[in-house]
Amino acid sequence: MITLDETKKAAPVSETREVVKPDKILLTGYFLLAASTLLFCILAYSGQEVLHNMEFPAFVVHYSIALGYMTTLIVHRAYGIRRSWLRENIDRTIVLLNLFLVSAYALNRSVPVFEDSASWLCVYLVVSSLVTLSYRYYDFVPPAINKIQHFLLGATFVLYTYLALYIGLVYFPATFGILVLGVGLLAFVPIFLLIASATLIRYTKKTNRVSTNWIVAGVATTVTFALIFIIEWDARVRTIERLANQSVIYADTELPVWVKISQSIKLDWVSDRILKSDFTYTTPDDRVGEFNFLGRSSSQDVRTHDPLVYLAMFWRKPSLSHEDREKILQAITDNRHRTQERLWRGDNLTTSYTVTDVDIYPQLRLAYTEQYMNIRNNNNPGWWGSRQEAIYTFQLPEGSVVTSLSLWVNGKEEKAVLTSKQKATEAYTTIVGKEARDPSVVHWQEGNTVTVRVFPCTREEERKFKIGITSPLPEENGRIVYRQATFRGPNAHDANETFRFRFIGSLGDATIPHGFEENEKGEYIAERSYDPDFAISWKAVPIENNQYTFNGSTYSLKPYTPVSKPLHLSYLFLDINNTWEAAEVDAAYAVLTKCNVYAFFDNEFIRLHEDNWYEVTNKLRQRNFSLFPFHHVKDTEHSLVVTKGRPLTPYLTDIKESTFAESVSRYFAANKKVNVFNLVGGTSTYIRSLRELRAFNFATGDVDALADLLEHNQFPIPAEDENHIILYDAGMVLERKPASAGATDTAPDHLVRLFAYNNIMRQVGVHFFSDDFINETLVNEAALAYVVSPVSSLIVLETQKDYDRFGIKDIANSLGNATHNESGAVPEPHEWALIAVFLCFVLFNVVRRYRLKSVTAPRV
Repeated sequence: MITLDETKKAAPVSETREVVKPDKILLTGYFLLAASTLLFCILAYSGQEVLHNMEFPAFVVHYSIALGYMTTLIVHRAYGIRRSWLRENIDRTIVLLNLFLVSAYALNRSVPVFEDSASWLCVYLVVSSLVTLSYRYYDFVPPAINKIQHFLLGATFVLYTYLALYIGLVYFPATFGILVLGVGLLAFVPIFLLIASATLIRYTKKTNRVSTNWIVAGVATTVTFALIFIIEWDARVRTIERLANQSVIYADTELPVWVKISQSIKLDWVSDRILKSDFTYTTPDDRVGEFNFLGRSSSQDVRTHDPLVYLAMFWRKPSLSHEDREKILQAITDNRHRTQERLWRGDNLTTSYTVTDVDIYPQLRLAYTEQYMNIRNNNNPGWWGSRQEAIYTFQLPEGSVVTSLSLWVNGKEEKAVLTSKQKATEAYTTIVGKEARDPSVVHWQEGNTVTVRVFPCTREEERKFKIGITSPLPEENGRIVYRQATFRGPNAHDANETFRFRFIGSLGDATIPHGFEENEKGEYIAERSYDPDFAISWKAVPIENNQYTFNGSTYSLKPYTPVSKPLHLSYLFLDINNTWEAAEVDAAYAVLTKCNVYAFFDNEFIRLHEDNWYEVTNKLRQRNFSLFPFHHVKDTEHSLVVTKGRPLTPYLTDIKESTFAESVSRYFAANKKVNVFNLVGGTSTYIRSLRELRAFNFATGDVDALADLLEHNQFPIPAEDENHIILYDAGMVLERKPASAGATDTAPDHLVRLFAYNNIMRQVGVHFFSDDFINETLVNEAALAYVVSPVSSLIVLETQKDYDRFGIKDIANSLGNATHNESGAVPEPHEWALIAVFLCFVLFNVVRRYRLKSVTAPRV
């Protein structure tokens, strides 16, 4: 008889419970797969030079590992047309296929069947491999894990199907490649993986542990996501086409069609792919050209394989022209640098090392920075295209100007000569495009940017150039801040940087960045990875008395105190876009009862009132940017334009040929000054460029400052003329006056350079839109001060004969290229004492010699 206590006893544990049995062949495969994958990843992150040198040798290693494991399977009778797919061998086969998959992508670096995969596709491939490998342990994990395995296997099945179809064009030539140690079989790896996935589904279905509906769900989810992308792609492309086609209705539209599109298009990854399709991404149209096995494209952007873009391009191709899409990319994305016209390819260049050397003048709120760049060509030896052109775009701090350029030729520093922009462009284009010899040039661009071009960059040696930048420093929350210029160009991801800065003059409370050590000279030095976000700040101190004498004039810096004028406001214009916050729009709403409030909407000014306020402002806040039509403001004396924006907007040069630009140019040429208030938080390149050209009266502040301005009916006006230049961002004014006899310089020559640059901008003004703004007077002013501007460029040529044949001459008595040694450093207190002792010594010798002459002179 069984008692109650006996029924409560636990059932005995089975002595035959199934466990994962060790499989030495499979473990060997895991080890080889891990080693092959690790090698692949190490090379991917080892830098372009190592990668280019090791592309084919690395493939040989990967392929040898895969062949070695295949040989092991053959020896153990686990490989064959039927044996490989048996239940006891399927896990080993999957390991072998993944080894061949790694080999295929290693070979792809040299023979680009697939272009570089999009980031999400790389993750997708890794997850798919892990899922197929995990089925070895299908029977030993909880059913909940099996559901996840099945779901992901469904997604994996879709990926392998896509890859097998995508690579279809290669099957025929790959068949002949089988004769070469079976290398051609690598093209069939996606088909074999697809078969392996189907085999896993068949074997696991027999266990009845989890419904195969989870696999169907994985397939359906993946396909649905792709369909949603294609549908959204189709809707975006239709919207772009509608905006382009409807432009003919609005005959009064002054801006190009692409501006309207770039204002309205959503800024996300879908739009980015639409604009870059067949620029950056592989499309069905270029598949035949893609399989020419001659290496990568010569374009600056590396082509990317994104299955979503590839499939969407089958459904609907963007009809917008390449030129318009390129302009949109320049205007609203960070792609302006990549779309620059180049004479030679530059896709194998990297920035290997940078040196940044900075002189900071705390009492003058100025800095002079020299950045040295080493350019490395990572091309394979003897490979076509070994001579390449490096293009850098430097984003300068606000108000900065380039004042020097050097290029190292045959190991020797060759300094640039300043000339007109046209001569520099002609010389560089002729020498690089036709003669393929050494030059370098730096050109001014809008948006506080300059471009530097260097040619040729060869594999035999690293090219080196130096750019010098003079910067007024802004005050932020009671502290003066120095930020270095950043750049776009040959990849600097792996570059190291030596950074040295020194303070010339006394310094108060300064925040020295971590990692810098002070040497015996008082310089701070650090060597580290390149950091584009480097900044130094110190407590603001009053500007000391200063001056620098040059060419019969004395230049000095003083604090800027704005002068206000009465503003009797009648018209308030709101330049609204998506940078405006709700609180800023609400603050403007309070002005409705005090004056007439307008916004530019659908190609006309609309007066805002309570009934249409929210409808109009909400639609305007969806625009990516705005280009305010200043030429439609009639009553400038009683009007105020309130604006805000972001740097990623069209440049003036982008719209130079439009009716809009012509109208704005004529308007400001009539000496009309519009009052503009920019809300803190961002300034569009359009507004910044017009402000730099002195097109309007400009003020900035938050909504409280705007409210105070409107309450007191006062607006600051710039007190600039030919002898006074305002450095708005630094809060200083540069004054020029006739030099007085015996004046002692206590400031660097950068005062002259900053004055010349801003004076040129003031004189160019609204004539910027016409080609005749470049004249000899402005070029001479730039050449005397050696500043890069809209009318002038710095260029380095190989020989004096090159300068002579293009008519490029250095002006006598110019300041020349700025340098640290000749920058007019302000003496320290102890240096003043040494100077005084030296002057006394000189005076003593002069008096002594005079007395000796008097004693020894013959008497008559």
